[in-house]
Amino acid sequence: MSNEDKSILDDAGQMLQAIAENHDLFTKMINCLPYPAQVYSPDGTLIMINPAFLEEFNVPDSSLIIGKSNILQDYTAVGHDVVHNVLAAFEGNVTCTNDVKVPVHIIKKSYNIPAKDIEEYYLDISAFPLKSDSGKILCVVVVLIVRRKMVDTIEIAKAKAYIEAHWQNEFHADKVAGAVFLSPAHFARMFKNQTGMTPHDYYINVKISKVKDKLQDLSLSIEEAFAQCGIHYHGHYAELFKKKTGLTPSDYRKSTQK
Repeated sequence: MSNEDKSILDDAGQMLQAIAENHDLFTKMINCLPYPAQVYSPDGTLIMINPAFLEEFNVPDSSLIIGKSNILQDYTAVGHDVVHNVLAAFEGNVTCTNDVKVPVHIIKKSYNIPAKDIEEYYLDISAFPLKSDSGKILCVVVVLIVRRKMVDTIEIAKAKAYIEAHWQNEFHADKVAGAVFLSPAHFARMFKNQTGMTPHDYYINVKISKVKDKLQDLSLSIEEAFAQCGIHYHGHYAELFKKKTGLTPSDYRKSTQK
């Protein structure tokens, strides 16, 4: 975080702290924020969300999650990197995480909401602990700014399913496009716009994922693990594996055993 960003956050935190002394004004301010906002009690229980949150995440009624979600006890959320900075706010720190990818299953798990058409959110997340005069945390305010979100159309969802079903075959973009009844050019543009990657990149990711699964089977040599995925170990995919995972196949296997 830059010094300028930290200064802005500190100013925002001080403003919230001052407003928090007036409960009605604080509630009004949270509700008027144009960004989704949450307020947590010191023990991590969600005690307030604003209308912008309800609208963005398609929550039909705040009573569905108020008092029923606890960020300090939700291990699905806590185990995700994006939540670490938010948790630091419960220790008294003002924090901000910029443009972080939040898979939709984290949101659905945390808040029990559908978000069924969304694949991923990219958010700026700022967390402000509000304290009493004695320094005791009264609550934590979390503000979410949605930078962008990936929405799967029916065609793209079907294309992903087709690629995942034919991952052992050689990739042909025109075959995938034909499977979802789109022209190759239009399909390629749509896929890239909605997923942030080309259809071939998605195919490579699926392929690498399958190799990772096979490498965890210690009864197979590394060469055999690649061969079962239709890949020659000493070819191009060994380099792709390291590029995608940051580890050689051998090092990846060792890391999974740890």
